[in-house]
Order: sequence, then structure tokens, then C-alpha cells
Amino acid sequence: MIAGAAFLAVRHARANALASTILVACFALTTALPLAAGLLFDRYSESLTARADATPLVAGARGSRFDLTLATTHFRKAQVQNASYALYERIAALRLGTAIPMSVSHTARGHVVVGTSIEYAELRNFTYRDGGWPTTLGECVLGARVAQREGLGVGDHIFSDQSDVYDISKPPAIRMHIAGVLQPTGGPDDDVVFVDIATAWAIGGILHGHDPASMVQNPAWVLSRTDDNVAISGAMIEYNEVTPETIEGYHLHADPTQLPLTSVLVVPKDQKSATMLITEVNLSKTEQMVRPSAVIAELIAYVLRIKSVIDAVSVALIVTNAALTGLILTLSYKARSSERDTLLRIGAARG
Repeated sequence: MIAGAAFLAVRHARANALASTILVACFALTTALPLAAGLLFDRYSESLTARADATPLVAGARGSRFDLTLATTHFRKAQVQNASYALYERIAALRLGTAIPMSVSHTARGHVVVGTSIEYAELRNFTYRDGGWPTTLGECVLGARVAQREGLGVGDHIFSDQSDVYDISKPPAIRMHIAGVLQPTGGPDDDVVFVDIATAWAIGGILHGHDPASMVQNPAWVLSRTDDNVAISGAMIEYNEVTPETIEGYHLHADPTQLPLTSVLVVPKDQKSATMLITEVNLSKTEQMVRPSAVIAELIAYVLRIKSVIDAVSVALIVTNAALTGLILTLSYKARSSERDTLLRIGAARG
């Protein structure tokens, strides 16, 4: 009997393919939505939590603690107000842990360029597929997926993305020499280009190089001249690559303590040092220090509330679909009552 019922059900589904497909799709979607949301939430929750737990403390300018944390842990380019290099120097001077400068402000072929120091590589326990960490201004290290997507390796070059290609006063794209390629880490480090913090400033044009003022050919480029200083117009062509011949021409036109940083990643010596660092930095009205683990836990709690709403809506949709399906089956059963009467008259068993 079961085989016969199954045969009739299959034949009915084939005869009414469109209606059957819509019915199955409705049930599949309403069932898959909460399951997919749960799987995605668990996956990203684990990823965010693991990354935050591996990042002890983050300091930066006051503002959104979520943006500051995600910019440091996942290199998310957000509207984070820059901190100054003075913050890094102040934290380092306390000698309560290791301070690591972080700059997440530029891109190269669409990939985020992260300016930092060798201490960051040591914190993340990087291993190299080829080459090593940058040792000279203008060098970079590619994350595993960046190298794979771009087809680049040690000895090749990659250009930074220019902020405004139509404004000649903006810094030019910097041609960076690839000094190393990382082994896959399974995290955000695979999708970025790492450079020394000084190279990040060079990409932004703060640290730049050009021919000496004495070699200026066009008098219109000399804005002013004194015994101690010569002011040169921004129209003068800057170097776009650091080479042994041009490296000595790179210089700053800013107070070193005011150089921009996205944040400062801090690895305290112990829990007591962490408490002292947080207290010291948070006394400032313009700076803050946060624990990424606490910030991400708060962020996940917000997301969990949204997921609860999605789950409630999904349950309501499943109940609604079940009710509609029951109504359709009931109406179909009543509509075919004459067919059942005919079957009974020719000797078919009831049920």
C-alpha cells in the first residue's frame, strides 16, 4: 500500500510540477534560513573571538571602539580617527609591555596595506613561504591569498593605489619591492600587504623623496627661499620608488610625534601591567585603550539579538507554511471526493 501511495504521489508531483516545486521551495527556504543563519553566526563568531583573544590590547583615538578594534584585528577600513605616533612613544616609554604601531589607511591593487613592525610578525607567529620581513624602506610582504590572486612572488613589485590620480599635488603611487610571501594563516593576514610603518607614511606622502632643491630646473617650483630653507611646490615630481640611489632623498616635513597611526596594538607583560596601561591611556580625553575580546563579545551579543529575531521570523514562516500546506491538502482532498466515490464503486478498499 505504501508503495502504491508513493507511486501516486510521484505521479501527482510530476503532473503538477510547478505547484509541487513552489510548495517544496517554500518549506526548504523557511527551514534553511535559520539553519544557515546559525551556521554562519557560529563560524564568524568563532573567527572574531579567536582573533580578538589573540590581540590583548588596542589603543587609539577616542571614537567608536568597534571600528578601532576591527580596524586593528581585521584591517577593516573604517572612518577611524588617526592617533599620533606620540601615543605609541608614550606607551612604549611605560615599559609595561610591547607596543606595536598599526596603520590601516592605504591599499595596493585593492588589497589593504598594513603598516606595522617586526613585533607584529612575532606576535602572529608568521612563517614565510619565501623571503622574509621587510628590512628596507619601500619593501613589502604579501599575504598568502594576495600572492595567489595577483600571481606575485619575491623579487616582483606591486604599486600602491593612488588616492587621486587627477591631482598632481597628491602623492604618487609607490612601487614596492616584494621581500617575502607568508604561509597561509587562515585569517585576515592572508588578504593584506604588510609594510614597515615608515613605508606606510611614504605611501601617504608624509615621508617622501625628490631631487635636492639645488637641482630644481623650473624656477616656478621654488615658492620661497631663505638661508636655511627652500620651499618647493607640490608640482615637483616626487620619487615613486625607493632605490639605493633615491633612499637618501626621503625626508619628513612634519613633527615625528604627530605622524598618523590607526592604532597601537599592545602586548602587556602581565595582567597588572594591562590594568595599569588601560588606566593610564583612558585618563586622556582624546585617546582610549580597549580589550578586543570584550569589544568583540559585546558586538557578538548585538548580532545574537538580531539572530534571535531572524529565528523568530523563521519559526513564524514555518508555521504559516505548514498551515497553508494543510489548507491546500484539505481543499485538494475535498475537491477529489467524487473520484474517491468512483473508486469505491469499482471495488477499491477504503483508505
